[in-house]
Amino acid sequence: MQFKEILRKFGNKYLIATLIFAVIILFVDQYNIFFQIKNFKKLNKAKEQVEYYEKEIQNQKEVLENLHKDTLLMERIAREKYMMKRDNEVIYIIQNDEE
Repeated sequence: MQFKEILRKFGNKYLIATLIFAVIILFVDQYNIFFQIKNFKKLNKAKEQVEYYEKEIQNQKEVLENLHKDTLLMERIAREKYMMKRDNEVIYIIQNDEE
């Protein structure tokens, strides 16, 4: 008896149409559930990158402010990164082969 009742419930044309519609939308459609999950992961990754770059921008702004305030720091960075020198100096660059 119970099996026949279940068949009667699933025999309803509106229920069958709804189930077919749900299957098509979830699995067959161009924007199916797998596509949505993949896009959600991409969105989260993009949000993490935005947060990372916003932090990096803030750090670079702080470094720039410190460079404008401190001339000794500006000179040190110019010497280390850009190989600048004073007129009466000679710079020798030693490179390691390990790096």
